[in-house]
Amino acid sequence: MNNIFRILIPVLFCVICCAVPLGIWLKASGSEGLQEAVYAPGEDEIILPEVLCLQKEEAVSKLTALGLRVIEKEKIHHAVIPENQILTQSPSAGTALRQGDTVMLTVSDGWSDYVPNLLDMPKEKATEKLISLGFAVDYQESSSETVAPGAVLAQSVPADTRLSLGSEIILTISTGRENTDVTVYEQVGNYIGMDFEEAKAQLSELYLYALQADTVYDPDIPNGTIISQDIAPGSAVPQGTSIQMRISLGQITVHVPDCTGQTVSEARKLLEDAGLVCMVIYTASGDYPLDSVISQDTPADLSVAKGSRVWLTASVGSSSYVISTGGWSGNPLPSFNTSSESETESLPAEELADLFETAPVIIDPEEPLPEELPPEFVPELPTDEPLTEAVPETEPPASAPEYEEAPETAPF
Repeated sequence: MNNIFRILIPVLFCVICCAVPLGIWLKASGSEGLQEAVYAPGEDEIILPEVLCLQKEEAVSKLTALGLRVIEKEKIHHAVIPENQILTQSPSAGTALRQGDTVMLTVSDGWSDYVPNLLDMPKEKATEKLISLGFAVDYQESSSETVAPGAVLAQSVPADTRLSLGSEIILTISTGRENTDVTVYEQVGNYIGMDFEEAKAQLSELYLYALQADTVYDPDIPNGTIISQDIAPGSAVPQGTSIQMRISLGQITVHVPDCTGQTVSEARKLLEDAGLVCMVIYTASGDYPLDSVISQDTPADLSVAKGSRVWLTASVGSSSYVISTGGWSGNPLPSFNTSSESETESLPAEELADLFETAPVIIDPEEPLPEELPPEFVPELPTDEPLTEAVPETEPPASAPEYEEAPETAPF
């Protein structure tokens, strides 16, 4: 042990002797010795600023003022970042760019969902459903002659209402009726195939209750129809008994997104993500840019059957002579505009030649029909080869053959 101390003590002494002068020198040199290197941008360079969590309009204004091009990539639901604020930017802040470079922004769409129909559902199940959707829940109680005790009698926000994350919904829970006599027995009927509301009314007359214990989507069974019941028909039960029933919700339904103002490709993705089929027709419009959605035949937020078609009306711009390559399928149409280069998307002459004879033509109704297409729409044909084989020249006969005069009437 003594040998170890004899070795360590000189080592520690040397370390201290070296560290003290080094610390004094660093303190004396101050920031001059440890000065942080700062990047100095060139004359034509722009250091991209941070725009995260700014309002979209403010971020766009800030970036365009620097001479940068801004593209909104997409909108994404976000539980924390409020609606219309910037979620992401690409490139990231601090990147050296030049005027005209592009910055991609992702914008928050906030967070919202549709309130489900909770009526006649057990309190525990209704609460679990609301919490899973991000809503807050509170309760109050009230008596009811038709709604089973412990089931939802009313909800403060109607079904299919769209609310933001964390919104509170007050559920009124039924306490049942007070004039039941548990010593009196009633006979249960067969309610399978009956509408749930009708079964509730019949059971109420017997001082019994119908409870919506479970629901299932079934396109072959109408919405609200009873599929099964937990107490067999003909059974005798005391008054105040709740009969748990499984109810059909019919076809699966979805809510239609708002596609107006989107490009056709963006609108198509919104509809397909919602389980709907996108159909597009095109019309000339001076108020909407090329390939943007003007209107939709099914209103936004409406609940419709999954797989339903939603027709969109999209713009082909103003004063455009359009030859359709997509037609009713909804593909973006190439536009040929004789007055505005910004709305022009040209096709090669050989493709145009193939499409011209068969493709439908959409013409701005406000402009007169041209007598002939502009020269750029007429495909150039090769001139080095003849279109058809040459026909040899021949001389006419010296005299025409003589024919007998035909009779006035033909023989039978």
